[in-house]
Amino acid sequence: MAEDVFQVNHRHMIFTIDEGLREIFLKHREMLKEFMDEAVSVVQEHFEKKHIVTPGIIAGLHTFGSKLNFNPHVHMLVTMGGMTANGEWKTYDYIPFAKLRKVWQTVVLKLIRRTLAKEEKRRVQPLLQKAYSENEEGFYVHAPKQSGNVKAQLGYIGRYIRRPAIAVKRIVSYDGEQVVFRYHDKTDDTDKEEQVTVEEFISRLIRHIPDEQFKHRYRLSRWHV
Repeated sequence: MAEDVFQVNHRHMIFTIDEGLREIFLKHREMLKEFMDEAVSVVQEHFEKKHIVTPGIIAGLHTFGSKLNFNPHVHMLVTMGGMTANGEWKTYDYIPFAKLRKVWQTVVLKLIRRTLAKEEKRRVQPLLQKAYSENEEGFYVHAPKQSGNVKAQLGYIGRYIRRPAIAVKRIVSYDGEQVVFRYHDKTDDTDKEEQVTVEEFISRLIRHIPDEQFKHRYRLSRWHV
């Protein structure tokens, strides 16, 4: 990818969802591909309407947290600029977080509502309502400013896309029945250990295996060969 992308400034964007919706996506894994594509569309549509340019985007789905919990979110590398209809390059740097968060929230809730059957949709409606009312500013969207070193940025997001849910070095012990593994707790920025049964450990691990034929999204843009 480093050979294909334009050597321009990029931003690493992260799109997350409300914690209460994670189990819905775990049960309906068929939504994960569209979940990732919808995040890409949110960015594309904004910049195509606001800046009249087509951005380059590389997107990858990430499903796990440090405790192997199911936490689907999307990592994107987005050009801070794009090609206009007449072939000129136009740069920009401003990211409208407030707008993107609300749009992303609406998109995710609509995705769930149009995918689930009527009876199940009625069952999860309290979760959808809670996710909406408790996130007045929308779902979290993060895009910190970074250096213009595209190769380094690709390496960073590439590690997210290809790395396994847990590294062997994080497994502290296994006695045939119990597994102890190490994780980093972001809430208090400390390293901790957790002990679970081997069945629970395997259950947490295999849920992050991508479905057959699942592909991350690599779209430099419609103007790039």
